[in-house]
Amino acid sequence: MDKEKPIRLSYISEELNNMCEICNRICNSIYFQRNFDNWTSGNKDIDQFIQDDQISVHKDNEISHALEWIPYDRFYGIKYIGKIGVCRANWIDGKIYKWDDKYQNWERLNQDMLVTLEVIITPKNVSIEFMNKIKVDHKFYGITQNPETKNYMMVLDNICEKCNHICNSIYFQRNFDNWTSGNKVIDKFIQDTQLSVHTKYGTSNAPEWISYDKFNNIKFIAEHKLGKIYKANWIDGFISKWNDNNQNWDRYNQNMVVTIINLNNSKEITTTEFINEV
Repeated sequence: MDKEKPIRLSYISEELNNMCEICNRICNSIYFQRNFDNWTSGNKDIDQFIQDDQISVHKDNEISHALEWIPYDRFYGIKYIGKIGVCRANWIDGKIYKWDDKYQNWERLNQDMLVTLEVIITPKNVSIEFMNKIKVDHKFYGITQNPETKNYMMVLDNICEKCNHICNSIYFQRNFDNWTSGNKVIDKFIQDTQLSVHTKYGTSNAPEWISYDKFNNIKFIAEHKLGKIYKANWIDGFISKWNDNNQNWDRYNQNMVVTIINLNNSKEITTTEFINEV
């Protein structure tokens, strides 16, 4: 008969020492603490701020609120936008989701997700009060540092004031810097309408700026008081819903048949009333 394997007392002692005093078990707070020696921001105030926040995370439903130190090389496609000290970037790893016992690491969601990087003017002022103020308008994921400028930067995402979370309105807003019709009135009309789309049911009615090369088989049909009417196939099809995995819109009805009106005097459009009439 095989003898039972002896229990390693050193292993038990180690596990007991790692028990969370609040949860009386190994919880998320402990998983974060285990990694404290593997990273540093180079700033004691910021290190302490992040560590204190992580230590306070015990329950699984609190993980999404935990901050982390994110090395700058985990971002790509970094582009500065209108506001000084603010840029957009893709976060390679994505946000923490839950602890994976098998791989002894954090599972993550939304790889390559778009985030905002914003310079922290005074790192010494980083505090719970500071974080709570930021969280009013943003989802706060963590802190990074630009190795060239040495500026510390918050890793953020905008939160919709109406929905109090990242909704379709925010997904549309992220893309405003990537397109223009060349007409300020048209741009404003499209953007204002997109900003009003919060629920998943409104996306199919949201207008968008569509590049002309996204149409093929364009054929003239008739004259109209507004201009010439054409029929064409729209290669991409209309927006359906946001896809977190691809960080882009899912679309339906690729190559669908649509009508295009070549507006007379379109350069003279100066009011949204004209667009609403159309």
